[in-house]
Amino acid sequence: MRRMRLGVVMAGWMALAVAAQAQAHGRAPEARIDSGVVRGVPLTGLPQGGEFLGIPYAAQPVGALRWRAPEPAPHWSGVRAATVWGPACMQRPSTWLPEMLGVREMPTSEACLYVNVWTPELDPAKKLPVLVWIHGGGNVEGSGEWPEGLGPTLAQTGIVVVSLNYRLGAFGFFASPRLNGESRHQVSGNYGNLDQIAALKWVRRNVAAFGGDAQRVTIAGQSSGSEDVCLLMASPLARGLFEGAILESGTCVDSVYPKLKEEEASDGHLLGDLGVTAGPDALEKLRAIPAERILETAAKDGNLDLGPTIDGWMLPEQPGITFARGQQARVAVMVGTNEEEVSIFASPIVGATAYRPKTVAEYHAWLQRGFGSDVAARVFAAYPAQTDGEVPGVFRTMFSDYDFAFSAWLLARDTPQTGKSAYLYRFTYVGAGPFAKLGAFHSEELMFLSRHFWTTWVHQPGDAALSRTLVGYWSDFVKTGDPNGGGLPEWPEFRSSENECQELGTRVGPERVPRVAKMEIFYKFLRTRLKGLPEL
Repeated sequence: MRRMRLGVVMAGWMALAVAAQAQAHGRAPEARIDSGVVRGVPLTGLPQGGEFLGIPYAAQPVGALRWRAPEPAPHWSGVRAATVWGPACMQRPSTWLPEMLGVREMPTSEACLYVNVWTPELDPAKKLPVLVWIHGGGNVEGSGEWPEGLGPTLAQTGIVVVSLNYRLGAFGFFASPRLNGESRHQVSGNYGNLDQIAALKWVRRNVAAFGGDAQRVTIAGQSSGSEDVCLLMASPLARGLFEGAILESGTCVDSVYPKLKEEEASDGHLLGDLGVTAGPDALEKLRAIPAERILETAAKDGNLDLGPTIDGWMLPEQPGITFARGQQARVAVMVGTNEEEVSIFASPIVGATAYRPKTVAEYHAWLQRGFGSDVAARVFAAYPAQTDGEVPGVFRTMFSDYDFAFSAWLLARDTPQTGKSAYLYRFTYVGAGPFAKLGAFHSEELMFLSRHFWTTWVHQPGDAALSRTLVGYWSDFVKTGDPNGGGLPEWPEFRSSENECQELGTRVGPERVPRVAKMEIFYKFLRTRLKGLPEL
């Protein structure tokens, strides 16, 4: 037995020696994972590692596997090329693509469950820390390609980076009592979140082949990807799969998610839209409909509510309650928002046309619809506008606080009771040219993390320094669970008694959370919607 183990060890070292020799001669890097051997692409910035694109982490969810929990990826013989992106999951054309990736359209397919890996070292003995990136896009668009450049940029700091695709929209979140009957847990929906969990399990099994340490995984995401990170922290199915979490511009602690029974109303809507008659063969008919038709049909029905649900399995209860009780994953957290998050959503830069009140009367009406009479009056008193000209700026601050900054602050408050540290940030950097009027907008920080700037971005002297700062903080957090190090300005842990965050902008350093007293108004409103939350 000992001789057999020695032989295995010697074979492993020989494989490493061959891989190292191949890298030295500029040959494509290879790694053996549980499904077979993959061959990636050598990168100049990662001479001992490389880039591996489009690796299947689960069986493709097509045909009979549509609307089922992910199943293991099939094995292959020989060497599989991992040199091109796998197709993005089904989605409609995005207005963000020209800026995010410099292209008008991404190839999409229902067969989309792929991961991408960037590593500085292929040696399993290196045990490098790992970052798993979950893209944003409202859970209806995006892919592991977003944002371009993130993987190689962060991998050059000495960490392994993994990005992934997961099912979106009607394919990722459709719930139906018919589907419940197929599940041994009697649930449906949340397939996109289950895909993310499957990808994390793939990382746990395979990241050592890319030089990573399966016990040092940090999950990170932006926008809806950040919300998904929060949901993974709340889900018992993801326990033990990660040791840190980075949340950029989105959490789940201020949301009230529908219960599975409520979400199942989408079943009748979708069947009716597609002309499928209810009956024992309804699912078979639904699964036979081309994915493109389902995508377009679902997009036209405003009554379809396609998003995460409280299903009693992946999400046993409202995440806000889980976090308030300190029952979320016990991991270190870095969380924050951008100062003018919502400005981009009404900007022609990305073709957005979201409604924004322009007069005091319209502002009052918006608050009434959103909060009800009593709370609306308190919000207006906290964010007052005396003239029509003041409304756009005041509304932008109020809505950015309510939809983003409040939830980041609340999650930071909830973290220390788990015994782990929280680090709260506020990104404040304002661009030049057409971006100046947007302030520090939603997703702006991704350009500095990836060092891939939008084609219309007007560069300023401070861009490079801020990029180095963000890359340094993020990579240090992945390595140690603490962003401090590398000669950067000290970033204090969040403590509710002090309410400090780290400003990241032209100035970098600690500050008191702006408008923190106004956050309490939003918390009191949340308590009316989410029963069981304690007093602050």
